[in-house]
Amino acid sequence: MLTEDEHRPRYSVGQAAEILRTRPRFLHRLDTYEVVRPSRTPGGHRRYSHHELGRIRRVIQLAQEGITLAAIRHIVALERRVRELEAQRDAAWERLTERESRQTRMRRSRVPPL
Repeated sequence: MLTEDEHRPRYSVGQAAEILRTRPRFLHRLDTYEVVRPSRTPGGHRRYSHHELGRIRRVIQLAQEGITLAAIRHIVALERRVRELEAQRDAAWERLTERESRQTRMRRSRVPPL
């Protein structure tokens, strides 16, 4: 589970590039292609969270496989949508399970003892 701290923007472009062993220009291109949208300081400087660094690692992996940034943008969007749908499915399954459990308890409470 992600914590709020993992989403706190803290790394500058230079720091993020150093951590990821990439070039700042590559990070700028990810922003331009809307693959990863970092937060901005009031002065307009990009700031990356720990969570975003993880996403960029995934992008770097895909780029090293020869996939274009335009295609990566679509892959990232589809992966995000899959996670959203999985969360919805899990929530629906939990609601269904709880409803069935309540119905079972209600049936048992209505059955007279033998």
